[in-house]
Amino acid sequence: MKRTKLVLSMAVLLVIAYVLFGLWIAHDTKLMLEKAMSGAADYADYMNSSTYRKINPVERELTDKKFVYDKKLHQTGFVFPLHFFSVSNTFVTQQYENHDFGLKEPVRLKLRLKSWKWYATDAFIQP
Repeated sequence: MKRTKLVLSMAVLLVIAYVLFGLWIAHDTKLMLEKAMSGAADYADYMNSSTYRKINPVERELTDKKFVYDKKLHQTGFVFPLHFFSVSNTFVTQQYENHDFGLKEPVRLKLRLKSWKWYATDAFIQP
């Protein structure tokens, strides 16, 4: 009986840890998308340059160089992270619309834990 309780307790703790890691990944994923869309100079703390170029609308030549990011116009959907220890595949839909430009696209990010921060190593976008 004690063994069953111990196994059950460990399983519950594992599920709680997995969900908490997922919430942490979801928070950082939204932050990464915001940094990439805005063209923030500190994007290198969150992703490599290749990933940045795959997400940023100016780098992807979806809009002109005068694009000004407005956080209120950017929406991210539910973030679904599949993770195992220090690596994750994250699935999310992002939408951005203003009077000149708009997009709605599913994004898949490959993340890894780097110095206790999630770091995007690759992005796959289906327009």
